Amino acid sequence: MNATSSPSRRLACAGNCRLAATLTFACAMAAALAEGIEPPTRGQTVYVPIYSEIRHGNVTSSGRADNTLLSVLVSVRNTDPNHPIRVVAAPYYNTEGALIRNSVPTPRVIPPFGTFELFIELRENAGGSGANYAIKWEAATPVSPPTIEALHSKFQAGYSVAFISRGRAISEP
Repeated sequence: MNATSSPSRRLACAGNCRLAATLTFACAMAAALAEGIEPPTRGQTVYVPIYSEIRHGNVTSSGRADNTLLSVLVSVRNTDPNHPIRVVAAPYYNTEGALIRNSVPTPRVIPPFGTFELFIELRENAGGSGANYAIKWEAATPVSPPTIEALHSKFQAGYSVAFISRGRAISEP
């Protein structure tokens, strides 16, 4: 555009530039949200899939596949650099949805950038392949939501299995 352009043409260009800037900002925000940046909150209930056993191989003449039990380390990581959070409950459910136990009978405070862990032993098979935790946490002030993951593993001579399942918020306080 040159200095002899009409005022209406300059206005249209300015409007298009503002629109382009707004769209660029919106796309950048959408990308940030897609990467997992969540707004601060005062608490959530987070669903965490737990595979305390996995089925594999072929179904035998008895109608069952091979099962392998796994140990599971559930990690609740406070991602807020300034404020603690409290885990107030961690009910553990089996494949049928029946409550096995509450693994946090009294609230546990997690300091900024601290981690709280729950462990399911390799020998425990009460949960099954569809077990889950519904971890409820809260904070006195809005904070960055924690990262909650479950590391499933079995290490032995000949083969090893390890994978992670991530928690997903299912409700706010």
